[in-house]
Amino acid sequence: MSKNYISEIQGLRTLAALLVAVYHIWFSSVSGGVDIFFVVSAYFIAHTLNKYETLSWKQISSYYSKTLRRLLPTALTVFCFTCLVVLIATPFVSYKMEIKNAFSTFFFVENWYLASSDADYLRQGESKSLFQQFWALSVQVQLYICIPLLYLFARKLERTFNLKNVLTTVLIAIFTCSFTYSLYFTSLFPEWVYFDTFARVWEFTTGFLLYHLGGKLRFGKRSATFLNLLAVISIITFGLYWGQNYALPGLVALIPVLSACIIIVTSKSLYFSILKWRGLTSLGDYSFAFYLWHWPIYLLLFQYTDTNVNFHLLGLGVIVSSAILAFISTKYIEGPLRRSSALIKSDKKTYAFSFGSMIAPGLFIMCIFSVFSFYEKPSLKALNTFYSEKNVSSITNNTLFPHGTVIKQDMRESYFNNCEQNMQNSSVVECEYGDKESDITIALVGGSHAAQWLSPLKEIAIEQGFKIHLMIKSGCSFTNSADQVYKPTQSCLTWNKNLERRLVVLNPNIIITTVTRNGPQGERIPGGYLESWQHIRDNLPNTSLVGIRDNPWFTFDPPLCLEVKNHNECSISRGAFYNDDTVMPILTKHLDVTLDFSNEFCPDDTCSTVLESGLVKFKDKHHLTKSYALLFKPILEEGMQM
Repeated sequence: MSKNYISEIQGLRTLAALLVAVYHIWFSSVSGGVDIFFVVSAYFIAHTLNKYETLSWKQISSYYSKTLRRLLPTALTVFCFTCLVVLIATPFVSYKMEIKNAFSTFFFVENWYLASSDADYLRQGESKSLFQQFWALSVQVQLYICIPLLYLFARKLERTFNLKNVLTTVLIAIFTCSFTYSLYFTSLFPEWVYFDTFARVWEFTTGFLLYHLGGKLRFGKRSATFLNLLAVISIITFGLYWGQNYALPGLVALIPVLSACIIIVTSKSLYFSILKWRGLTSLGDYSFAFYLWHWPIYLLLFQYTDTNVNFHLLGLGVIVSSAILAFISTKYIEGPLRRSSALIKSDKKTYAFSFGSMIAPGLFIMCIFSVFSFYEKPSLKALNTFYSEKNVSSITNNTLFPHGTVIKQDMRESYFNNCEQNMQNSSVVECEYGDKESDITIALVGGSHAAQWLSPLKEIAIEQGFKIHLMIKSGCSFTNSADQVYKPTQSCLTWNKNLERRLVVLNPNIIITTVTRNGPQGERIPGGYLESWQHIRDNLPNTSLVGIRDNPWFTFDPPLCLEVKNHNECSISRGAFYNDDTVMPILTKHLDVTLDFSNEFCPDDTCSTVLESGLVKFKDKHHLTKSYALLFKPILEEGMQM
């Protein structure tokens, strides 16, 4: 294949960037655009590295400096802009999250931070970060560093031992390993693998293999034009179904990846191509900047701004403003630095300039952290005081409590001291609370919705002299099987089997768990719950089963909503979640005691997210704040007749 300029690649870059933004704004879906970026980036890298007859450290250094001049100017410009947005326009509830994402982005490990966040059940409910789009750049930078070294190693082997096709063989081996890894772990841990560099390597190696082997493919003009058009259509429509219903980068990622390959290999044999349209090809150089700019603009308008502007007009505003900023940053910041003769002639000057340019972003992070710390310290003190005194009247009117800087930390202690099993493992983690010498034992079991009642139960246990055995797994309820309402992971089901065996050995006086959950039509009781209750009846006939009816689930993040919008907008009707006629007869039939707090959650048929005093009831979409849970101590005590 000729290694000359291919105009379709520029058009493809423009299309991919535009689709990323369109699917984010109008479909809340992935588009496959990032997968295309990875293929195209690898193809360009292969083109650059294969310009050299012999590859040495000097050429590698030149490649690194050229990459820095291309990536850093725009990336750092968007980064600094985003830091300013955090300082000026975002509520305090987002500060801690944004600091962590900014720090991860600064060191180009944002993808790993997001992977760990999505593997943590309670961090999954966090609002989206303004820095989140940098995950793809982080993956690219990690591979930009490693791949030239791989080329250097392979070329050295070829020269030293007079071998052929070492590089191609190594690339095929890496592709096979990464693709297998991606297929296997995407089915098990899709949230983690989406951001996993190792699961994305095969998309990069596809671009390299295409460069080295694609020239052997030949197409007639008719077949090439048909395949090219089919590939473009596949890319445009990918997010409508596949991107919304299947996890990436699994098997379905082959659709955008192979479509990009088809567009490149057929580019020299076409009657016509949509991607050759001048409007697309002329914007290719701005696609990288457009991708980086669109995300903070999108979140600023849709997540952090309370506006009545038409949704579609707002979306168009994101597209237009991102395009304008992309043009300005590329033409007037990136362009001059990429063409700077002083930097081109000296790799050392490029490195020095690059490291020096990191000072400003570093100072921005320190500034955000300083502002956060200024408010966090007194807010933590006030929160701990409330835990001790539970004096709602002490909360200042018209002020949300806890403060936004600490509300995400307003949760039970078991989460922080390794007393809850994570989403991946299936062994039972057990901790004891209350009077540990007592012969009266209560087992608090299930998922995070059961664990959030630990704080008031622990206080009751200390006062009344009984022991609590806490056995919790994140993202996993007390259930025996899956159904249409609730589909637990295999890890969850295995954990439940282990839990049942442990409960039989423990033989507690009381088992407490949550007994309803959110379903497609609001509150439901999954069939697996009933099976677990029956197992308790059959194996522990003297144990009382106490069920806590679940709290409402929201489609928005209450703390963020309360800081951005009118408080009345941050609520739902009781009927949007609770289904009294459906669940109550079942609970009454199967449980010894049902603790129904629905009237406390939803007085006057409205499920609000904040008390009149300003105390915030929910820390995220469906978890109570510890401060609010502690207020339930008297009615918990009364309901259980302790």
